[in-house]
Amino acid sequence: NLRRSARAAVAAGARVQRALEILADDVPEHLAAAGRLRMEHKQASLEELGALADPPLTKDAVAGRIRRLLAMADKRASDLGIAGTDANLGEEELADNLVG
Repeated sequence: NLRRSARAAVAAGARVQRALEILADDVPEHLAAAGRLRMEHKQASLEELGALADPPLTKDAVAGRIRRLLAMADKRASDLGIAGTDANLGEEELADNLVG
């Protein structure tokens, strides 16, 4: 489980990176900040990311912000007809995202 969680966190970092590329400057700062935390701390838990935020956030708040960032980017990608945030993931990462 720990290994799968670490892989899922790394995959989330790749999805966040793609989301920030898709949205460019058109992303709310609080969502971008959560995304940057995920990218800078690829293997950190959501609880650890929350503790690193300024001001600190709960793990649910971090998860919600990252989830909204990804949803916003995937909608934009769909509207533009381009690959979404899961475009850079391999089969293993995609499977981890479906499970967790």
